[in-house]
Amino acid sequence: MNHVPDAAVEAIDTFGKSRLFGNPEQVNEQLRDDLSIKIRQTKGSSTQMDNASIDASEDNYDKHAKSAQSSTTYIIYCRYETVHTHAPPTLRDRGSFVTTIVDAIDSRLRSWGIDPPTAYTYSNTIDGVHWYDGRLNPR
Repeated sequence: MNHVPDAAVEAIDTFGKSRLFGNPEQVNEQLRDDLSIKIRQTKGSSTQMDNASIDASEDNYDKHAKSAQSSTTYIIYCRYETVHTHAPPTLRDRGSFVTTIVDAIDSRLRSWGIDPPTAYTYSNTIDGVHWYDGRLNPR
């Protein structure tokens, strides 16, 4: 995890621990100047995250999470946001350094019983920021 900032590792660990108690904390961390990660657990839905769900304030997220505790269906979404001159089909296509970071984060998620997708795929570009989304699968 030597390429992943300590704050990001701590945020993933906090997410993993708090998920065990039913109220996971959101992850919203800068990994490099041009790369960040967001992880959200939401009440069951088959659609990708939208702006409202991924960018929800902590207060709104907590209210949503508490109201959803009676449901047993939760979905965890992960979004990487990157600023670059091009947007390849998958995040790992950005190159070996980005792949190293993503692999390290995926490994940390697995240690918490959360399986990452095989690929984080390009989903959108907003104001020059490319989004790469994937659904995480708890074991």
